Amino acid sequence: MRHPRAHLATGSFPDVPGRGSRRSNKTETIGPWKLTVHPGEPIEDCYRTLLEASSSAILLLSPDSIILGWNRSAETVSGWAAGKVLGRNFVELFLPKEAHASFQITLAQVTAGKEVRGLEIPLQARTGLQTMLCWNLSRVLGTHGDLIGLMAIGTALVPDTQIEKELRLAHARILSEARRAEKVAGEERRRIARELHDEFGQVLTSLKFDLAWLSKKLSLLPAPIGSRDLLNKVQAMSGSVDALSESLRATVAALRPAMLDDLGLVPALESLATTFQLRTGARCLLEMAPELSSMELPSETSAALFRIAQELLTNVMRHAAASLVRIRLHQADGRVTLEVTDNGKGMTCKRMNKPNSFGLRGMQERVSLLGGHFYIGSTLGVGTTARASVPARRPEPLGGGPVVESSIP
Repeated sequence: MRHPRAHLATGSFPDVPGRGSRRSNKTETIGPWKLTVHPGEPIEDCYRTLLEASSSAILLLSPDSIILGWNRSAETVSGWAAGKVLGRNFVELFLPKEAHASFQITLAQVTAGKEVRGLEIPLQARTGLQTMLCWNLSRVLGTHGDLIGLMAIGTALVPDTQIEKELRLAHARILSEARRAEKVAGEERRRIARELHDEFGQVLTSLKFDLAWLSKKLSLLPAPIGSRDLLNKVQAMSGSVDALSESLRATVAALRPAMLDDLGLVPALESLATTFQLRTGARCLLEMAPELSSMELPSETSAALFRIAQELLTNVMRHAAASLVRIRLHQADGRVTLEVTDNGKGMTCKRMNKPNSFGLRGMQERVSLLGGHFYIGSTLGVGTTARASVPARRPEPLGGGPVVESSIP
């Protein structure tokens, strides 16, 4: 909606000191004093642009509070269209009675040249409801130094409780979208792992059998010149296929362990601990609450806890030089807790808080997405303890989830 030209009116105030000479093209009478419009003046274009673009309520007032200008944001916050308020008294129409006198004094001060910032006065809407606005007031002068009016810019003050509520809702939406993205990513990893296992695994197995057949045939043939080299080459190729098959199995397990889907979290952790012991030679002890063996956790919870255990054991293998690792999995008060402790070298707080500690940040994010909390503490020369605790049930829907906590001391 375009506002009428009266929005851009300028005013003539005989008793305002310091008024310069000015030209007059058109004169209208609004209330006890006169308005003069100067078409094409730069202030007119500036004011119109400001009116159309601003999200704040912008008013042009006379020194005695007559409304000369009224933008769309003012219409929104007040419920009054511009055509209904132009020429009427702003103080009497929109301010509570207890604010009348003080606002008139403020207008007089601004007319005299003072700029007012941060004046908090409520505006009473057409519905009777009041909205607290923070007002900035200043004079508007024409190109000839004459006083056009008083500009009042009001910005709504949002209560702290409303801001907190909106922040909580925004945070809940972000968590909901992140959970959805993580779920989609997990399903995609599962699909890729299945295709790698079914397609590439079958091809490699067939190739292995073909090489074994070829090796057997070569060994039964008379020994021509160079046949031994050919047989050695076939055996080397068979070894390469074995290595590739092992790499494929490791990749598939990293993408999505079949045991996690088929048997659950506890057997998957047992397999992870056994693999860790074989690779490092360090002891890895598991303490599992008996009830967890028969407890069916949400797939995203099982996957997150398994990934966290996997990441922690990888960190121990790379950095800790530990001889003993303990993995505890227990549940209490509707939460499942995974705790991994080692007797390795330990870490400094500075290292744990490094911006590029993507492994630690990734574990924090996984737990946070499930509405849980993550803790890691370490002592140099003693070892490190990491603990992830998440709800045993599926995370609550949007806006109803538990408080998200995480800490890295």
